[in-house]
Amino acid sequence: MFSALQIDQGSAEPVYRQISLEIRRAVLDGRLPAGSRLPATRDLARRLGVNRNTVVAAYDALVTEGWVASHTGRGTFVIDRESLATGEPLRSGFSRTVECAAVSGLRSIYRLAISDEGISFVGSYPAGDLMPVDSFAESLQAVLMKDGSSILGYGPTAGSSGLRETIAATMREAGSDVSPERTLVTSGAQQAIELVFRTFVERGDAVVVEEPTYTGALSVLNSLGARIVGVGVDEEGIRPELLQVALDRHKPKLLYVQPTFHNPTTTEMGRERRREVVEICRRQGCLIVEDDWAGDLRFDGESQPTLHAIDGGSNVVYLSTFSKKLMPGLRVGWVVAPDAVMERLVELKRLQDCGTSPLIQAALDHFLRAGGLDAHLKKILPAYRGRRDAMFEALSRHFPKEAVFVRPTGGLFVWVTLPAGFDGNGLFAAARRRGVLYSRGDLFHGDGSGHNNLRLTYSAADLTEINDGVAVLGDLIRERWSGGSPPGTSGAAESMPIF
Repeated sequence: MFSALQIDQGSAEPVYRQISLEIRRAVLDGRLPAGSRLPATRDLARRLGVNRNTVVAAYDALVTEGWVASHTGRGTFVIDRESLATGEPLRSGFSRTVECAAVSGLRSIYRLAISDEGISFVGSYPAGDLMPVDSFAESLQAVLMKDGSSILGYGPTAGSSGLRETIAATMREAGSDVSPERTLVTSGAQQAIELVFRTFVERGDAVVVEEPTYTGALSVLNSLGARIVGVGVDEEGIRPELLQVALDRHKPKLLYVQPTFHNPTTTEMGRERRREVVEICRRQGCLIVEDDWAGDLRFDGESQPTLHAIDGGSNVVYLSTFSKKLMPGLRVGWVVAPDAVMERLVELKRLQDCGTSPLIQAALDHFLRAGGLDAHLKKILPAYRGRRDAMFEALSRHFPKEAVFVRPTGGLFVWVTLPAGFDGNGLFAAARRRGVLYSRGDLFHGDGSGHNNLRLTYSAADLTEINDGVAVLGDLIRERWSGGSPPGTSGAAESMPIF
């Protein structure tokens, strides 16, 4: 197989990526069966006439994507993807939902986010050192002492009445007409996204998203066989004139949008842009799914009304989570939707898990009513603001001047754009070997683009890690410009990674 492997030095596709894609094809069509040993990187590089580190980058990409495993002293081997769980050949029995290659983006980010290797700018996670462990433990103990037997049994699928009322009351204070009956407690925002999409989307249905957008949403839509229509963004988020064209042309069922601290670009819609988006979708009969994952994580500026508040809730399904502003281990999010939609969401949730933990809901409700979240936000917002500023300053100091990034007004990360010809995946492999992890930009693009983007999370890193990690990335980026000069002095970035 490897003697026939061809690369095209004139292709826009980086050479390391050509190699990794050809190996993937060989695995899929049976030319490289499970257990096959890949050639040593030095041997394959000599055979192909490329730099050895280009082959190293290709193998690293295959390891990250779950196609091969490397064992020190033994070599790199093709993983038996068909029988990881039982040792039996199962591929013919898998549904399209799990077979779809495009659902792996969320898995890739999650696997790296929970790893403990090096300096990590990967997961959009809150800082573990700032979590309110003691005060939440007090709430947990209090509800166990008061209602132990009842909250250790099954609870309502839609969620506990107390927590649903607390959530609804908070949203009413922010201008939304919300009742507990129209509120569903979910196991995190990821389940909320899946429930909403699964309620509306059939295979082949068009769904409009911002381009780029949240990896978890793309993974669910791909698993459902949706036809994803990406609409470009500017400094205020989705562009209304392009949204109008997409709605006219594709007649989508849904628009999935993040108006506040967009993941990954960090942009925020202004008030007028929000009204315009709501009005366009109302005229076209397109339901809006508003993902407000980080609305409380604001450092600067004034809060904007949610799309749900502007619309009145008739054409917007709203979802949010406690994971990002409090503790992800709670696995508590929520959906607010009209009655007819809520009935179907509850039925789907019943099929999935019969309801989110009553114990965790009771403890969280106690914590919220005691003012725990307000106290927590007062503690973490200044800390996150300081980490954001540290990352912005480090980027300004260590990255080439052609790198584009803005200081976000809230959220957990910074989005960096390098010149279009830059190969971010090669950078990713090299950075990982240097002990620095980040989220690759292509994971947030439905069309596979974004190789020149990086999402760098600052929330869970300390100030020293932020500076040291960004310095490593800056050095690696500069090494990759033609002739070692910063971009702009040589005209273009190289397509093949140089290590």
